[in-house]
Amino acid sequence: MSSPATYEADPSPMIGPARLIRAAFEGADMAARADAILTQAESGDLEAGTALDLSTILLLMHRFEPALQLQNEVLQSCRHFQLQANGYDAKTRVLVIVTAGDLMANTPVDFLLDHPSFRLEYLFVFPGEAVPATLPDHDVCIVGVAYSTANEPVLEALASAASHWDRPVVNHPRHVLKTSRHGLAEALDGAEGLLIPRVVRTTAAEIIAVAYQPPAHLSFPVLIRPIDTHAGNALQKIDRSEDLAAYLQNTEAATYYITQFYDYSGPDGLYRKLRIVLIDGVPFLCHMAIRDHWMIHYLNAGMSADAAKRSAEAAAMAEFDALFVPRHRTAFTEIHHRTGLDYLILDCAEGRDGRLLIFEGDTGMVIHDMDPVELYPYKRPQMHRVFAAFQRAVQTRAEGST
Repeated sequence: MSSPATYEADPSPMIGPARLIRAAFEGADMAARADAILTQAESGDLEAGTALDLSTILLLMHRFEPALQLQNEVLQSCRHFQLQANGYDAKTRVLVIVTAGDLMANTPVDFLLDHPSFRLEYLFVFPGEAVPATLPDHDVCIVGVAYSTANEPVLEALASAASHWDRPVVNHPRHVLKTSRHGLAEALDGAEGLLIPRVVRTTAAEIIAVAYQPPAHLSFPVLIRPIDTHAGNALQKIDRSEDLAAYLQNTEAATYYITQFYDYSGPDGLYRKLRIVLIDGVPFLCHMAIRDHWMIHYLNAGMSADAAKRSAEAAAMAEFDALFVPRHRTAFTEIHHRTGLDYLILDCAEGRDGRLLIFEGDTGMVIHDMDPVELYPYKRPQMHRVFAAFQRAVQTRAEGST
């Protein structure tokens, strides 16, 4: 392991990912913003934080290679940043530990804590580097590094270092390590009230060796996807060995996840997938997508074009605390206890047998309030409840440490 990263006494100011994502979502001209920063760079007066913002803008423009190259160049000389407009007179100093990568590499904490009461600083750590023995001054530390195969070494280093930290930690890194697809399935296996599909990591060679049959304890139909993919990328439902052979012929990956498939369609034939966040074990519904196909994401569910779906989502949010949570209280308690995470986002559904069916759980999904108010008047108040709950959790830890 190489020498620990250093950090600057005066962190470099930056706009931050959340505000830039919001600007892009609202239709801002991101190319013009990039050009303005490049013009500033030509004058030779460019803060490291501004250059890091430029890399985020390039990611939002889907210019991934130059974005990550610029990010790496910036982080070679500066690892310590502060969100603009989060002043030094803020009540609570929050240190977010993050790592290099795309917009899914870290928890988007600045969506949750975009409030003048919080001063947010970011410290970047790299794989293969020791974590600084002494961290910048702070009241609460949030481990923002989300799980991925690439991030495992960072999380393991942070887990070793965390025993020496003397301030409260949100999402201890040893618990974040449980949020791989196979790790979460193992952690929650056998929990009361939960339906946890079996997940197996495998390779193409191993699948071919068993004549394109599912791994042990799984049976057709199954789902297959390359490891570290999200949003349905290269995800396919496989019903026969011939389909599995065809999939492998058209997909190149070193390692795959194969997961048992469960039909979770309702009596009306529609599928409903919920995104729920647990904050200190308390569940909040962030959205419910409805579609006539098992592969649901909010953007492919046609929610904005269907008033009936939006009405159903609004009703689900209104009834969530009184009806949904009591039905699954034991399941939520088990998830919180077994993962140990202070903040966890779940993609899930209600199985046909009444149990809570878990598809995925991690700390890096975006929880936001950007949906148009005219189409989703019920969502912004709900999301602000989520933000307020997270802010209370952080503030409570800060007050307990003084």
